[in-house]
Amino acid sequence: MNEYLIIIPAFNEEANIGKVLQGIYARKLPVDVLIIDDGSLDKTAAIARSQSAIVVSHPCNLGYGAALQTGYQYAFAKGYRYLIQFDADDQHDPASLPSMIDELKKGESDILIGSRYLVDSGFAAGFMKKLATGFFRWLIARLTGVKVSDPTSGLRGIASKVFGYYSVRDRFPADFPDADILIQMILQGYRVKEIPVQMRQRLAGVSMHAGLKPFFYMLKIMLSIGIVILRHQLTKKVPDHE
Repeated sequence: MNEYLIIIPAFNEEANIGKVLQGIYARKLPVDVLIIDDGSLDKTAAIARSQSAIVVSHPCNLGYGAALQTGYQYAFAKGYRYLIQFDADDQHDPASLPSMIDELKKGESDILIGSRYLVDSGFAAGFMKKLATGFFRWLIARLTGVKVSDPTSGLRGIASKVFGYYSVRDRFPADFPDADILIQMILQGYRVKEIPVQMRQRLAGVSMHAGLKPFFYMLKIMLSIGIVILRHQLTKKVPDHE
């Protein structure tokens, strides 16, 4: 078994998952690959198995966060040292994986974020994406004092002490783990670092943020951030009275 596990949540990604896996395997990296099939109704799981990926399937669609947590639980149970979150929609470039692994080897970060904004990668985000990214940059810096250029990036490397913590039930949201969890990680003292990566536009399939979903996404994230801050304040150690 390798020390590194790439986890890929996937829901109805039959048009992309084969290409994604081929790109990863072409790098010949010291990694295992886990596909979390989140209740897909298409051939996502079958295609992944045909390319020798490990596949865990949910009986129905539970949400992106639930799929990630399944990956965390698998990685923790199997004793992996690090995992790398990777998207199934072919937006993440496998060429970024060697630098992610090299950086994780240094042991200088608990959460490593692949940022598309540290260099000019040519990635053209939509208006709502730009708005959300800019707002969360400001909010994270305001609440934690830490500057994060790409708080909505799904390309992340995570150390075992972090994914071990979030593998426990009720410690991780089922739908949209994003800036809220990043704020929580920073407030809990985990070390966050970013490195530049290349990302691509989705060419096939449907984004999980399509339609009115971005509106509900922002509402849920803001509510979740409020809960994170409240819990952090409540769990602060109260000085003993002399």
